[in-house]
Amino acid sequence: MFGNSDKKTADKRTVILDAALKTFVKRGYTETKVAEIASEAGVAEGTLYNYFQNKEGLLLALFDEKWGGIIEGIRGKISRLDDPNKKLKAIFSQVVIMFKKNRQLAELFMVDVKQSSIFLNNYTINRIVEFLDLIEEVLVEGKQKGVYRRDLDTRVAKMIIFGAAQGILLSWVLSESAAVRNKTFKFSIYQAAKTLKDVFKSGLVGEKK
Repeated sequence: MFGNSDKKTADKRTVILDAALKTFVKRGYTETKVAEIASEAGVAEGTLYNYFQNKEGLLLALFDEKWGGIIEGIRGKISRLDDPNKKLKAIFSQVVIMFKKNRQLAELFMVDVKQSSIFLNNYTINRIVEFLDLIEEVLVEGKQKGVYRRDLDTRVAKMIIFGAAQGILLSWVLSESAAVRNKTFKFSIYQAAKTLKDVFKSGLVGEKK
């Protein structure tokens, strides 16, 4: 359990992270100043530096904690399932649920792609590797159980699935922009996730004898 001082520290850290997320989405990572985040959080700029070294540290903490939550949720879901197909569905569903709950998070992760060099050169890359490993574990299990093709290259397949999922999430974010809405572009993230799962399921499963 948290003591009072520990709880206050955790609460203030959360408030700062939430303010950073909101400001990054509104202003863009590059244009955002630490002082603006502190103002959004209602704390002094010096107080913010007690929790995070710099703006990059804030972005990395957001990425690490939010993806950590997604992965934890996925592990909890698939631990109760036996069917690899249902496990793949659970992986997609958890990501969709997380981003539907927090659209700002989706915008930050999917649209601010130009910051990828920050992620790739830091410890947060471990979260992506962990997520990819989860997908591959399911694919390997599917091969072992005879559900998926025996000649399936799981290393390549997991990257294809990950890339397709990214594309779907980006399309969802873009579909709600004014410019795209004016072109009557309709997009259902749930339907897209289901279609993605069905496409890969069809391509992964071997021919029936």
